[in-house]
Amino acid sequence: MNNIRYTILLFLLSFGLVSQAQYFSGELTYSLKIIPKQTNINVDSIMNEQPGTAFTYLIKEYFYKSTYFKDGKQTYSYTYHDQSKRMYDEEMSNDYITFRDSRKGNTSRIRSIIYKDSIKVIAGYPCFMVERVYESYISKTYYAKDLKINPEAYKGHEVGDWYNQIKEVGGSLSLGSISEYSTHVEEHLVTKVEQRKVKDEEFDIPKKMVVASFTALDTNVALDKPSEESLQCFREKIKGGTNIPADGLRIYVGFIVDENGKVSHIKSFEKHENGLDAIAESIIKDCGLQFAPGKIADKHVSALVYFPIDFTQ
Repeated sequence: MNNIRYTILLFLLSFGLVSQAQYFSGELTYSLKIIPKQTNINVDSIMNEQPGTAFTYLIKEYFYKSTYFKDGKQTYSYTYHDQSKRMYDEEMSNDYITFRDSRKGNTSRIRSIIYKDSIKVIAGYPCFMVERVYESYISKTYYAKDLKINPEAYKGHEVGDWYNQIKEVGGSLSLGSISEYSTHVEEHLVTKVEQRKVKDEEFDIPKKMVVASFTALDTNVALDKPSEESLQCFREKIKGGTNIPADGLRIYVGFIVDENGKVSHIKSFEKHENGLDAIAESIIKDCGLQFAPGKIADKHVSALVYFPIDFTQ
């Protein structure tokens, strides 16, 4: 009787190990291709707007990390930690990292259709296709039949509709996607699959200042009522702008407002040949504008925000 119990126990333990091992742990390497829908579309311009021309995707239960590269150099990454429900965004050129709240979704799906018989072989793995229609684009995602992740390890991950997507396909791992926009098509396909044991430490956040993204805030950063001196400074700097387009120009300036309202890391979101971006930055830097810090759960936090500066003739 004891031998029978011992045999059953070994079987159950072995089954448990097999069940745990079935979830994918490892790294995927992706390539990016832009396909224009019109002859006048500048593919190079669209590629320059991308965080990278290739990227890797590291995943194990409760974690994942995407790392982007341009010309062989790492440019950007974002890392997910399920325990905190945060997605940490790092641009390598910045000395700070921002975080998003993965529970705050940013997409609205209209419908999805699963094509189980639509087979495409990617990196040697047979995949089926799911077509999803969103408000601003249509995506076709290819899922490996034989590679699985645990959907419940990402429960509540609403950004990118991700938890709902992987739950819908029973945890099948995505090996490619084709997203169709009004002007072009973006094709992301896996070129290499490396299955290996991934350690938690591989998802550690670099030792940089960490601040909230404005999307993570429960209460947004707010501009205090400007003084007359601030308004006069603003008017004078706006008048100093040259080559303002006839219909005007709005420039967004990014900066960090810490928990005490102190402003730092002032940088225009985009560069402009006419130098108006520098004037916009100087308005935030020199005109004495005061900001009330943002909040998460009624607690003041440091956050990266974007403030619009309007130039008119």
